[in-house]
Amino acid sequence: MIYKHFIVSVNTLTTLPAFLMKTQYNLQYVDFGNNSFNCTCEMKALQDWILSDQRTYINPQLMYVCKSPTVYNGLGITRFRLDCTPHHGTLHLAYILIISFSGLIVMSIIIGIIYRKYRWHIRYKLWVLLYQRRYQRYIDNDDDADIMNSDDEDDVDADHRYEAPIMRRRYHAYVAYHRESQAWIDDQLIRVIEDGQEQFRLCLKERGDIPAGHYILNAICHGISKSRKTIAVLSENFMDDGWCHYQLHFARMRMVMDNADVLILVQIGEIPDCKKTLLLRQLLCYKEVLKWPEDLIGQELFWNQLRMELRKPARVDRRFEQV
Repeated sequence: MIYKHFIVSVNTLTTLPAFLMKTQYNLQYVDFGNNSFNCTCEMKALQDWILSDQRTYINPQLMYVCKSPTVYNGLGITRFRLDCTPHHGTLHLAYILIISFSGLIVMSIIIGIIYRKYRWHIRYKLWVLLYQRRYQRYIDNDDDADIMNSDDEDDVDADHRYEAPIMRRRYHAYVAYHRESQAWIDDQLIRVIEDGQEQFRLCLKERGDIPAGHYILNAICHGISKSRKTIAVLSENFMDDGWCHYQLHFARMRMVMDNADVLILVQIGEIPDCKKTLLLRQLLCYKEVLKWPEDLIGQELFWNQLRMELRKPARVDRRFEQV
């Protein structure tokens, strides 16, 4: 509906939306005097319309005065001045929040991409830090020292009394291998090394030699730290398994931390050169690999060499600091 006259004078209006007048294009006369206007930013649009509109006749503006707030009481509604623009501090804070939130989203996306691509490297580095903290705790913990009696301890260390006490362990060797090599472990390694004449004590995670309830990383850390040496049974499947890599890394780390030759490399089957990791190639520069032969004479030599490596003291060798 279009109006030519708009009269709302002598009322108790506190504000008047300017759009009521702006939408009436044929409006000729306006009278909204003698009201109790509250001169706040809600009235700013009406004030701007009064000052800018040249088509509509408005009764003398002295009749349009503010009633509140007190500071503007009695002042004409076209004369009060308020800064109704958003405060610079508020805008600045809004900009900061928007930029920070956008940056957080971008960083989350970048971190997600990096983690997806390098998640195994990141996990390994974190586990290495965790291993370093727990390694000393394991070898210094005497809570389970009664598992090996005095006679067993004499058997283990009779030929190595010149070794530092820290090198004494509950097992002769921790065995790191892939599950596909389980048949060789059961039929050959355990039969000859553990059940043989010398009865070396091996630590096998899959056999339950490590106390139940350990997370796999803790189990690896516990087994390696509680064994004098580590036997890594290398195979093509070993090279394809992430946990096998971690066991080899932790064994190498112990070589560096103890500054001693505590790693024995055993290979069953052929391993393509393309699958040999950088760490293995580095180790091969310093370590001899005992390869499992098919003939009986070669196998007898293999067992003699392995027994000799297990009996051999974990001598200090500073070359391993660079491996």
